[in-house]
Amino acid sequence: MSFTEEEIKRAAELRLWIETRIAELEGEIEKLREALAMIDNILRTTSFKVALELSPQPIAKEEPVTIVAEKLKPPEEEFKEVRQLKRTKDGFLLGNAYISSSKLVIIPASDVRLETSTPPFRSFFINRILEGMKNKDQENSSQGKIKSEEIINYSVEEENNIIKKITIENYKDKNRLNEIINTAIWAFTRMLEKTK
Repeated sequence: MSFTEEEIKRAAELRLWIETRIAELEGEIEKLREALAMIDNILRTTSFKVALELSPQPIAKEEPVTIVAEKLKPPEEEFKEVRQLKRTKDGFLLGNAYISSSKLVIIPASDVRLETSTPPFRSFFINRILEGMKNKDQENSSQGKIKSEEIINYSVEEENNIIKKITIENYKDKNRLNEIINTAIWAFTRMLEKTK
């Protein structure tokens, strides 16, 4: 049975979507398990007290808690969220994604060496995903739908061809954010396979 080029392309895109969705759900499950284990530990080690016996404490302003992977140096900026990038099949830590309302910074784990020349980093992650988003933004800008300063922009910081940091500005919305992160997980996984 033969398939058209469009059907093959669609099948490849669906496969990528399924893989990234699995990675996303597994990440959520892992976080829920960690939270449950922490709660169980607190309940086991803390004695319960009647509320009336507790002396009133001043209400302190709560600071947001973010989970940062060990050995990863976070960017020197305020980010509202940190997501761990984990390989789908075994949960191996690939890196961290630091997220603010308009900026996304991806830093590979210290023990993960990814070269910018290894496919599919430039061919797919850069040229297909990020450049695709940039072209769409430029088109919207030329039609007056968005301002020129709102066009997505990205940069790759490397040292001796090794990726140190990927910065993406003006990612716009949650759908784009998730697509970039999920594609990074997929691309990093494939790159590691090629370096073995």
